[in-house]
Amino acid sequence: MVVLRHRFLLGAALLIAFCWGPGAGADVLVPKGGKPVRGAIVSKTDSEVVFNIYRSRNPAVVNPEHLIRLPLDRVKKLEERPRPEVEVWRRWKKAKTADEFAAVGAYAKEHKLKAAAHMCFAQALALDDAHKQAIKGIGGRGKWDAARKGNPLLDTELQALLERYVVEDEPAERVTLQKALKGRHFKAKPHELERWRRSKLQPKGYQVNRPVSYRSDVRPGAVYTLFVPDSYTPARTWPLMIGLHGGGPDGKKGDELVGSGPSAMNFYRRLAARYGFIVACPTALMAGWGNKANEEYVRDLITELKLLYHIDIDRIYLTGHSMGGFGTWALGPRLAEDLAAISPMAGGGGSIGKLVSTKTPVFIFHGADDRVVGPSSDRNQAKQLLGTDHDFVYTELDKVGHGFPASVQVELFEFFEPRRRYDKRNKHAWPRSSFAGKVSKEEAIYLGDPMGEIEGETPQLKDRLAHVRLGGGRALTAIAALVEQKPEGTIAGLAKIVASGSAPFDARAYAARALGGLGDAAGAPALRKAVALPAVRDQSLIARESARALVALKDGSALSALGKAIEAWTGYYEDKVTSDGMRYSDWRRSTNVLAELVAAWSDLATPDAKPALLEKVLVQRVLAPQHQVQTSRRVPQDPSSLRTALAQAIAKAYKRTQASEERWTNLLAAVANDAKAAAAVEALKP
Repeated sequence: MVVLRHRFLLGAALLIAFCWGPGAGADVLVPKGGKPVRGAIVSKTDSEVVFNIYRSRNPAVVNPEHLIRLPLDRVKKLEERPRPEVEVWRRWKKAKTADEFAAVGAYAKEHKLKAAAHMCFAQALALDDAHKQAIKGIGGRGKWDAARKGNPLLDTELQALLERYVVEDEPAERVTLQKALKGRHFKAKPHELERWRRSKLQPKGYQVNRPVSYRSDVRPGAVYTLFVPDSYTPARTWPLMIGLHGGGPDGKKGDELVGSGPSAMNFYRRLAARYGFIVACPTALMAGWGNKANEEYVRDLITELKLLYHIDIDRIYLTGHSMGGFGTWALGPRLAEDLAAISPMAGGGGSIGKLVSTKTPVFIFHGADDRVVGPSSDRNQAKQLLGTDHDFVYTELDKVGHGFPASVQVELFEFFEPRRRYDKRNKHAWPRSSFAGKVSKEEAIYLGDPMGEIEGETPQLKDRLAHVRLGGGRALTAIAALVEQKPEGTIAGLAKIVASGSAPFDARAYAARALGGLGDAAGAPALRKAVALPAVRDQSLIARESARALVALKDGSALSALGKAIEAWTGYYEDKVTSDGMRYSDWRRSTNVLAELVAAWSDLATPDAKPALLEKVLVQRVLAPQHQVQTSRRVPQDPSSLRTALAQAIAKAYKRTQASEERWTNLLAAVANDAKAAAAVEALKP
């Protein structure tokens, strides 16, 4: 830390941090005999002031280049100077009474934040219609009457009508309610109101690996993990945070991935519930968030969520850790016009130019002792921001390595919560609805026309099959309807999709799942062909879904096709082996498919079936070589669990077919170096 006796260091710190100007939005420290310095007051006691020039209030910061520590008697002036456009929202969140809202309005008006002042005075009057300060602040009763007209946040009767609308099942009654809403000057169009209702039907809570719907055929198999607070209601708007996961490329060919949406969500889920944020963590299409495919994916994911959940379009945030930190630096500037703030964590490689020009706030975190991704790049960006009037914070902690400490997670939410997208003209303060706007062709295709139900549209078989061909979330909705309704021609239509080389692979897999759900043996031939297709990466989901569907149909004729599939996927496995073993991602994909295929073989085999193929192919070529599986130190990876699952599947098949003692002995020998797998086999051995 910098202390007064180190005059040279103090002078250098003051020189770096000095950038004076109105509205700077940072605390001010003026030492006796020195120049003013901007930053954040970390602590103040009767004897000492600790001040962080990088504006972090985290008391665990120890970097002496960040801190100024002065005896109190050497401080000429110490002043808290919050950024008004941020402070007004902090105060607004805490306000509960008419007096408190009026006080926030007065603060906003004092700092020329006219739109925020108008909103706060209106909210004060919604609580106390005769509040004199608020009436004066808003410009008189005429302005107050105009403000509450058609605003559900100020009109309780209008709010009640909206709440009735979103839970009303009968289309005719919703049409009646539309007229009533219009009569109360609510400006939302019918299709916008139908988005409100559609949103009411969306799931809440924690949703792992939810398939993407919007432009799903462009990126087959894309998934994201979503958290929606249980308190969610479309009756108001909500902030949205996009969290980018860490990790990197994996697999022999670099086409696999370390890291996932669920791993990223671990950082955000608990606090998202407390702060009332919707959080979406997509799983990257490939390593490196900055590539064009991932950029378009993130853009489309934001679009999807804005149409399905009621998002405040001025409160969309981007963050990420490690590879996600690099991704936030890469994508943040490209998406800046649509973002309220960004937060790169333990990443690097960014540029501040676009962020400064769009006035997009930045919260940066890095571990001082990070040996995975060194802090030099983030330090450099923070130093550049010191020379600007930009809204930023840089927190650097020691002894946290490449981690993301709980204290920093809180800092992240505290930084995001009061920040809104920059409004140059100061025209917007009321939340702006993501449900406003025309129905695009893409929305109608991928999410459904919101007016479809109210206009009496009933999807026909060809429509449902077209939805299945899209893959993603729309396909899942379509197959659920087909399995329930079973319209004539469904099996033939689904079989055609399963066999289609031009359909997205997840669409083909979901069509296979639907064939199993229909329970009609007529779907079995298509499934037998699908399960035995050549083993390539994108075929893995098709093979697994086809195997499950064959079991659902109890198709005893599928053993031959399953045997071919086991041979093919064993070859896929062997192709991934290198001189020093194999990567975990290749091991996971291979063993997951093989375990599923063996389980299906076992379920469909008769007691007199011969398991020779399982020993010759799986035991001798997959388990017995005992290849070393290379794992990541940063992401939990357990090769043993996958080996155990495969060994268990083989053991169940052996038990069902009354395999010889010799086969059991060979299986146990193949997993002898894995105590968990060996114990699982022993538990099943007769």
